[in-house]
Amino acid sequence: MGPRIGYKKLAAVGVAAVVGVASTIALTSGSASASPVFGYSGYGIGVEATGGVVNSGPQTVSTISCTTNSSAKMSNDVAAANVNKQAIARTVRTDTHAFNNKNGNGVTSNASAVDIKIGNLLHLTGVKTTTTAVYKNGKLSYTGGTTYAGVKIGAVSVPSLLKPKWNTKVAVPGLGYIVLNRVGGVKSESGIYSYAQAVVVHANVKNKYIPEGVDVAILKTRAEIAKPAVGVVIGDAYVTKANVGKLVVSGPTSYQATCKGTEGKTIRASVGEVVIPKVAYVGAAYTTKNGFQNADKAAVNFTSHVAGVKVGKLSIGAINSSASAWKSKDGKYGVTSTSSIASITVNGKTYPVKTGVNSTLDIPGIAKLTFNQVVKQQRYIAVNALVIDVYSLDTKVVVGHSAAGVIG
Repeated sequence: MGPRIGYKKLAAVGVAAVVGVASTIALTSGSASASPVFGYSGYGIGVEATGGVVNSGPQTVSTISCTTNSSAKMSNDVAAANVNKQAIARTVRTDTHAFNNKNGNGVTSNASAVDIKIGNLLHLTGVKTTTTAVYKNGKLSYTGGTTYAGVKIGAVSVPSLLKPKWNTKVAVPGLGYIVLNRVGGVKSESGIYSYAQAVVVHANVKNKYIPEGVDVAILKTRAEIAKPAVGVVIGDAYVTKANVGKLVVSGPTSYQATCKGTEGKTIRASVGEVVIPKVAYVGAAYTTKNGFQNADKAAVNFTSHVAGVKVGKLSIGAINSSASAWKSKDGKYGVTSTSSIASITVNGKTYPVKTGVNSTLDIPGIAKLTFNQVVKQQRYIAVNALVIDVYSLDTKVVVGHSAAGVIG
């Protein structure tokens, strides 16, 4: 069964970047008023593996993100969640919801499975995981945990593990080890997030079920609440993204995003170089993000910087972009963006760099270039410094993407 989403006006559930088109979202929740808002985020995941396994992405996902809507919720269920073509968890259900009631403002994420089984090595039944992050009476707190109806290691039932302490490590012969009831939380100046996971499998022994060196999180939940602020900051940045026709051949590189800011600290993500096979070579590049939100002001800035790009016969000099958004407690707000490109040459011939918004340059037989591609709303702005449409390759490359916004 597919995901079910319930909401009144679910605001900005993330920043979706489309290749060749600047990111755009509808800021429908809230207005430009100065009333404080809470930021709600969370997810429930049935199974997620790391370590390079085929079919290893998050499965049975329910999520709410970057929203000020205290009624936001989502649920999802599936008959079986697989890793390495093995049915690891059966009858899996996840749900995540925000709330504003007598218990405070917060988010609860749940995940459950009737059966978790790894061959004859591990068998868990009746597994239920939950975590809640909450703000109440000026204080931040969290709860979380997992309960089990049955735990069997190999052929041996272990009743003492039905209600294990947080982060209980258990050896599993023939597999490696597991961590049961993994729970934790982190407070910051802007809010708190908590997590709970039913079992994390560390396969450090060769076996026929999960490849050696792979970690698998089963029933993975997270909840996050941001303190009341004049707005919730959002945005993202990346260096490049490319597709051929409708096929994405290179996802966003040096990608960064936010739902609550960085406590005013600048965070940088760098890459030495990016090679998009048969499409482009990108020199040293990095992105930055910096943002904060409190009772007086919310502000965020994203930047993207590329030393240079080569696409076929095209050689393009340094490329930069930035996007900023802010809102103050008096209800005022603003957004700005910038972009720049040092130079463009084709077989030694230099072409002019246009600076106008959404201006274009056609290089006959080579490519169409779109400069300073901007999508702007009242409290959100996105800019792509350069979009390259390569005729012979049916390829679109976005270079230097930055976006920023404030909701609430």
